[in-house]
Formats: sequence, structure tokens, C-alpha cells
Amino acid sequence: MATDLVRGAYSGKETFLYYNSGTHASPAWVEVPRCRNVSVEDGPALADVEFHGSSNTSQIPGYKAFSGSLEYVRSRAADTVYDALKAASENGDIIELMQLNAEQGTAGAIGWTAPCIFGGFSETANGGDAVVASVPFSLADAYDASGNQISREPFPAPSE
Repeated sequence: MATDLVRGAYSGKETFLYYNSGTHASPAWVEVPRCRNVSVEDGPALADVEFHGSSNTSQIPGYKAFSGSLEYVRSRAADTVYDALKAASENGDIIELMQLNAEQGTAGAIGWTAPCIFGGFSETANGGDAVVASVPFSLADAYDASGNQISREPFPAPSE
């Protein structure tokens, strides 16, 4: 075994999603353990442009975009995480999410944090399968108590 090598990639089962049940200033991160298939789109958004005299539209880079989706496997028993996520969706509340490539508190864990708004829960049930909710999310227009805009940030923050 080569003891001087480290693994460069990680599998999906090694990613962790959390939501903040506290405040932005004093976060209390809660793991979303029944979450799977987190997909994130992060980068430039493309805008349609119509040119005078042309019968076509084209795409040009516009604003930066951050959005994604996740699947949540609902528990038959009491499920406080599902209840919190569903309530945030139904109320249009901003929910801070954090995705890491290792458990929170693990040295070297990296990922992102972002204030998000959930879209509607799309839930399916097939026979005896658990209910799986597909949930789209997008970056929220969020500000802290001092009026500073909060956006998607790398974790750990560059100053940490």
C-alpha cells in the first residue's frame, strides 16, 4: 500500500447536507440524513438576447446563478427534519443550507453554504416504497441584520 497517496475523489455517500435551525449569526447546523441526489448548478446564467433584424435569439452570459435540487426520503415515523424543510417551503422562508464532503467538524471538510428558498415538494410513492420528495431550491435574496447581502459562500470561508 502506498502510504504517501491521498484519495482525490469522493463518492456521493460521503457528502453531507445540513440546514441551519439557528440564526445566521449563530448557526445551529442540523444534518439532513435522509437526503440523497443533491444536484447543484453554480456558475453564469445565460440570458436570451434578441437581435434586430434576426429571426433567432442567442444566449449570452448574464448574472451568476446558484440553484439545485435534492431528494428526501421521508420516514414513516415522526420526521422533524422533513417537517422543518416542508414548513420552510410552504411558508416561503429562507433556509440556509450547507453541503460538505465530510461530516461537519471533520478537519479538511470543504463545501458551500447558501441562503436558499425551496420550491414545491414533488412527492411520489410506489407500492411499499417510502415517499420520496424531490425538492428544487434556489439562492435567496437574503440580508443579515446589518444589511449585508448573504450569498453562496465556500466552506470554510477563505478567512478561516
